[in-house]
Amino acid sequence: MRVGAIELRLLEHCARVGPTTVREVADSFGKEHGIRLTTVQQMMERLRKKTLLQRQKVNGIWVYRGVESRESVLKGVVKDFIDRTLGGSIEPFMLYLADPSNESSDRLDEVRRIVERLSSEVEDGDGG
Repeated sequence: MRVGAIELRLLEHCARVGPTTVREVADSFGKEHGIRLTTVQQMMERLRKKTLLQRQKVNGIWVYRGVESRESVLKGVVKDFIDRTLGGSIEPFMLYLADPSNESSDRLDEVRRIVERLSSEVEDGDGG
């Protein structure tokens, strides 16, 4: 699933505010990001077609709401990045994290913690 950075921010906004209209999103998110009403509307419709937003008519006005959790959307974005950009391999990403010149020691520590957690979940039979 291909989701751009601004689309991801828009999804996060919709998740934060709950059911909302294009006008409400344009008045808050749109103004904050310098995006006009028509562009917000196009983005929300694009996200609806990607099945990341749903809409329902309430008193003659379309009300949108998020379908997936932020975590689920991010997993899809990361999977797409790995598949399309890294050819399905996480090795380049891991090498980047392990490179001390990237000042990513905190990130590498986080990866270690995640790997340890996932390993213990698999050992406990909770890993899927």
